[in-house]
Amino acid sequence: MFKEIVYVSGKPGLFKVISQSKNMVIVESLIDGKRQPAFHNEKISTLNDIAMFTETGEKLLREIFKAAFELEKGNKIAIDAKNASNDVLHEYFAKVLPNFDKAKIYPTDIRKFILWYNLLIENNIINFDELQEEENSDKPIVDKPKISENKQNTTAKNIQKTVKANTTGSRQTTRVASKKGS
Repeated sequence: MFKEIVYVSGKPGLFKVISQSKNMVIVESLIDGKRQPAFHNEKISTLNDIAMFTETGEKLLREIFKAAFELEKGNKIAIDAKNASNDVLHEYFAKVLPNFDKAKIYPTDIRKFILWYNLLIENNIINFDELQEEENSDKPIVDKPKISENKQNTTAKNIQKTVKANTTGSRQTTRVASKKGS
């Protein structure tokens, strides 16, 4: 689920990976459904690879989304992220992630988190049963024969490799948003 949803630096919102070619990935905006290319020179991060700082280390974004999903009982976050004060944003995010690093997570990061979460809910993308299966499938299986994959799984893995090749690192951990804002 989160392996196919990407953030493209400099472009608003989130995108679903549709297709790939030699030097670009075709993505579809979750905001308006328009398709556009994301080139190799652009910074592309899958939601699966983004983490946020806590006082004790880092926490994957998908785990924070799950905490928000449970807090909101599967509904959208009611806070108007664009107009909310910094105090309101910090107070809400402390409910979702009590030990977040207040020095490294800025109000713009919390705004982006809320906007992204609401986009995922609006597009009915968050499915934590599927997420649990993905987490379990990422772990190596010992003493099990290798089974050939079908074409869809191979294509999904190729897209994932292309998207990971476009990222600057294996995981974006410093902040959710770039300093220039997007």
